[in-house]
Amino acid sequence: MKMILKNGRELLISDYSLKLLKYYIPSVSIEHQSTEVDGRDGPIFTSTRFSGRTITAKFMYKAFDYHDYKLFIADINMLFSRKEYFYIIFATEPGKRWKVRLANSYQPNELLRKVGELEIQFICENIYAESVPTTLDLKEWDIDKWAWGMGLDWDEDLAYSFNSNLFTIKNYGNVAVDPRRNDLEITLKGVFNNNVTITNHTTGEVYQLNDSLSSSDELKISGIQSFKNGISVFKNTNKKLLSLAVGVNNFSVSGGTVHSIVFNFRFLYM
Repeated sequence: MKMILKNGRELLISDYSLKLLKYYIPSVSIEHQSTEVDGRDGPIFTSTRFSGRTITAKFMYKAFDYHDYKLFIADINMLFSRKEYFYIIFATEPGKRWKVRLANSYQPNELLRKVGELEIQFICENIYAESVPTTLDLKEWDIDKWAWGMGLDWDEDLAYSFNSNLFTIKNYGNVAVDPRRNDLEITLKGVFNNNVTITNHTTGEVYQLNDSLSSSDELKISGIQSFKNGISVFKNTNKKLLSLAVGVNNFSVSGGTVHSIVFNFRFLYM
């Protein structure tokens, strides 16, 4: 098991005298909103949403003596007791990471002298797993970045950079990518005299920038923000966003000629 801190530093659990015995990732919790109508049997469901998810990991530890045990506890407290989020990656799924925080306090369980177990619970800040690499890392198979079971089809074109006004983006995850909550960056270069319109025909979403682009300009849509050459132009947009449905997303760009358009995001998994 590996941890990635907010600053990008990577930590191996094995370096802290811990061995992962097992872990459990439950299904997402489901919350239903409903109402009752007189004379009608059963509730009427008005909405349903996914809520929390808590991952449980059980470790074994070994200490040489009492003093070593105390040092071990101090190191473990320093490792897991953080106010900010961090990522955890399990060796059985090296291509996926979970954005988590420590869920609650923990107490080592001493089984034998100097040997025991430790159970840690992590509450998911993002209830979905996300691919460790982004689509910009899809140039070739890398066992340290991608793994089987992530939905990828290596017999298909895995391009996420285009120089055409018509193209297809494939979301190989099993969860839609929403820029309000997930990483999604679109970078466009081209010549557009009055406006730029990007349409995802699969979702029906239309993004429009009411401004021109020259061949030296760059439009970057990053999350919910829009930048032209690094300066915010959100006020000049139609205040709409582009998301990615699961599977094939058919796009078109109108208003000018695309020189290059690049989509950078992570796949999400239930």
